[in-house]
Amino acid sequence: MICCGLILLWLTLIPALFRRSALFTTMLCLASVCLAFGFGRVLFSSAPQICHLQLATLPLAIQFEVDALAAFFGCLFALGFPLGMLYGHFYLKAHPGEGAGSHLFWLGIMMISMFLVLLLRHILLFLLAWELMSLASFFAILFDRNNRQTRSNALYYFVMMHLGAAVLLCGFALLYLNTGSFSFRNLVFAGLAKWLLIIGFAFKAGFFPFYSWLPKAHPVAPSHLSGLMSGLMIKTGIFGIILVLFRSEWQAIELYILLAVSLITAFNGVIHALTETNLKRCLAYSSIENIGLIGVGLCFWQLGILFANPLMSALGLAGALLHTLFHSTFKPLLFYLSGNILLATHSLEIDSLGGLHKNLNYTSKLFLLGSLSISALPMFSGFISEFSILGAILLGFNSHSLASTLCSVVTGGVFAFVSALVLIAFTKLYSIVFSGEARSEAASKAKEHPLGLLLSPAILALLSLVLGLFGKLGLAFVSPLCITLGISQSQLVGLGGLLRGISLILVLLLLVSVILFLLKSRLVKHSRHSTWACGYFKGSPKLQYTGMAYINPLAYFLKPLLHSPKLHQEVQGYFPRELNYREELFDYLDKGLIASLCRWLGKFYGLFSGIQNGKTNSYITYLLLALLALLFWVLGVPR
Repeated sequence: MICCGLILLWLTLIPALFRRSALFTTMLCLASVCLAFGFGRVLFSSAPQICHLQLATLPLAIQFEVDALAAFFGCLFALGFPLGMLYGHFYLKAHPGEGAGSHLFWLGIMMISMFLVLLLRHILLFLLAWELMSLASFFAILFDRNNRQTRSNALYYFVMMHLGAAVLLCGFALLYLNTGSFSFRNLVFAGLAKWLLIIGFAFKAGFFPFYSWLPKAHPVAPSHLSGLMSGLMIKTGIFGIILVLFRSEWQAIELYILLAVSLITAFNGVIHALTETNLKRCLAYSSIENIGLIGVGLCFWQLGILFANPLMSALGLAGALLHTLFHSTFKPLLFYLSGNILLATHSLEIDSLGGLHKNLNYTSKLFLLGSLSISALPMFSGFISEFSILGAILLGFNSHSLASTLCSVVTGGVFAFVSALVLIAFTKLYSIVFSGEARSEAASKAKEHPLGLLLSPAILALLSLVLGLFGKLGLAFVSPLCITLGISQSQLVGLGGLLRGISLILVLLLLVSVILFLLKSRLVKHSRHSTWACGYFKGSPKLQYTGMAYINPLAYFLKPLLHSPKLHQEVQGYFPRELNYREELFDYLDKGLIASLCRWLGKFYGLFSGIQNGKTNSYITYLLLALLALLFWVLGVPR
């Protein structure tokens, strides 16, 4: 079935070339059904499948392996791609562009390469699929190719992906030198090679300090592509990290380093999501925060193994995999809805929106469900995964090792603080965008979209709610992979019993809430009045909180961690006619470290700018010097 699905996926490129979006989406759905069935059978049977393909014209044996790890991520991709492209079909109809044909083609290549990354176990072919994934996503981002900002940010993404690929190449090269084989199936990674591989995969996943491409690529990419990249493509980095963690031996200090990086990733992502004024950049930083939480769970999985604490290990791994699953639902949901907002208002700046709950009623409700899920509130999916990860952290408090106990205490504090900041960030985002009065004419005239643009978000919102109410469903999906990665069945049974009890409480809470709401709607009379305007004669959108004003009391304490240049006009005279103030927040990693590095590289390369002077005599001289150097190298220097 997997082979049939891959063949159908290749065939989708034909309608893509002819801009047949509907046929492309239909064939993709058929291919995904085959792939989901094939990967699901491997995942729940725990019987890996291996396929060898010998090319007659080349001395190269292609080896495909479908183990539980590949099957888990393959199921995520097979379920996520049709929903993403179903939304993408209607999004492209509402937002046509010159690059629609090439966009669909490269989107298909990106999907194919992502599946190949999961299946290939040959170093050269794996790197080829990895490079193809980066190349295809780069061209897919260039949907709006006439926009200079789109080209600039896409190129930035492309360079970052190649830096990560270069690190991966070095890691696999060391692996080949140590083993003499191009196959890395069942190999144990060790030494410098495992660290190079971790770093290379961290570029794609978006860990600190390699995440700077996310807030650049997502705002300029079409919304369906942003959802697919954030919800699914960065999971190929998580796939690689889990592969390296499972096949390596780790010391405590190494895991503490990885844990510190994960915490910094989560914290840095959430504080920038909190202060960001662009909707899609805010969601991109939120993805960074979620990747950090997944990293925390994976670190406690390995710490549990190291300190012989099987329950900590089980909760950490189950929480990380559950969060990987849930993030693949609520994050595409929010990105797709940001596309609806963009189509309706032609803006993603939250301070120019407002009041959209009146005109975009369904989008507003679905965005609220997504915000509740990503904020990890009870009855929604994010609560289940973060509850499991927090349980693993709390188990470290009883450790006999002082270092482990201190590590758990610090992690628990940062984890709780990050979770609180996420709730504040999405409270701000929803209230500024959807509540109050419209802050611009475009926002006041926004209209709800056709059913097609709401279908995929509605399905994802329903999944987030169902998986939050019945957490054991998510656990049943990740349990086969947990068992394959060394977690005992008894630990998972205990966690399942706990989640069943939580589900019972949440369902009762939901029923009580529904009954109280119905009683309130029947017994309480509603009256509407104009908004209190703080003593002003008439209310105005200018009197509403801006995004920065909303979080200003908290941002005051975070200022040392935020790069915020201020531009303001000095007051002139007693009755100034004009006063301007603007404050911009930048990621210090991008505007500080990376910008400084680029400037130094520019100065270094500038030292050699005179070499290319346009003079033929100079080029002939370079050629003669090169020939002399080759001559001395071949014949040797005379003594």
